[in-house]
Amino acid sequence: MTEIPRISVVVPTYNRLDTLRHVIPSLLAQDLRRGEFEVVVADSNSTDGTAEYLAGVAQDSPFVRHLPGPYTGRASARNAGIAAAQGRIVLFTDADIIASPDLLSRHLAHHDGTEKRAIVGMEVQVVSYDDYLAKRADRSRRAPLHGEKPKRLSWLYFLTGNASVPRAELDRVGRFDEDFTGYGHEDLELGYRLQRGGIPIEYEPNAVNYHWH
Repeated sequence: MTEIPRISVVVPTYNRLDTLRHVIPSLLAQDLRRGEFEVVVADSNSTDGTAEYLAGVAQDSPFVRHLPGPYTGRASARNAGIAAAQGRIVLFTDADIIASPDLLSRHLAHHDGTEKRAIVGMEVQVVSYDDYLAKRADRSRRAPLHGEKPKRLSWLYFLTGNASVPRAELDRVGRFDEDFTGYGHEDLELGYRLQRGGIPIEYEPNAVNYHWH
């Protein structure tokens, strides 16, 4: 019997193989055991070798799934990822964001109880791979947006570079609005509907990833 993953990571991408080559290995290196998580890459038919790269990854890590399609933007790509996700919890990140090794376990720790919630982690901005290595090694260099302490957040800070939600709640509020076809704000609008639907948005500063912006 195939094990159902506890958490599904949804990564929208389009021609970002340069950073995806670093992002995928960081997700493979999570401290969860294999079978507890999966990675769904919703690819807007990239032409830069993304499909070939992911096919190679999947040979050893079949829980990394390539989901190509004619998506109209990040909202529709993420919705396709949600539809394909097998986990009870869905974590959103991006193709230029490198995960810390305990990112998924930090998120999952907040979803083990009965209370439904959305979790937003710490997103550290980096300008190069060397900057990522430096900030990974030295916490004092990170300058996080929300600081180092847990807190309740407004929907204005539901940013899907590092956010997790129970899949059932995404289905209940209607997932992402696919009328957002440009860059940005589709995540904030979903955060508004989650909060209005009674889902608190909580900040977990120890769930860290690095946005190679």
